[in-house]
Amino acid sequence: MSTSARSAEVTLEGELDISTLDHAQRRVEAAERIEPEVLVIDLTRLTFVDSSGVRLVLLADDRARAAGRRLGVRLGEGPALRVFQALGLLDKITVVPDAHEETASGSAAS
Repeated sequence: MSTSARSAEVTLEGELDISTLDHAQRRVEAAERIEPEVLVIDLTRLTFVDSSGVRLVLLADDRARAAGRRLGVRLGEGPALRVFQALGLLDKITVVPDAHEETASGSAAS
């Protein structure tokens, strides 16, 4: 988990399903406890995500809104993006570009 006074980021890797949900949930909750203004959950390194992972993000989004915080989700171009797209959730969450996209667009603008 990376943190600053204003933001925190949780990067999840591998598979996010019912068998790994508890670990992922603990990591997100630890980031929430530092009360960042913005929390980013990075799903770009996932090789698989099921409804448990979707629920994790949606509940984190609900908690962020209730706490007056913003939640951003990095989906990348892999399984996470496909699942959130298929469920029609891209307009329900704040999708942030992955670090590579931010670097590339920042370099192109210079």
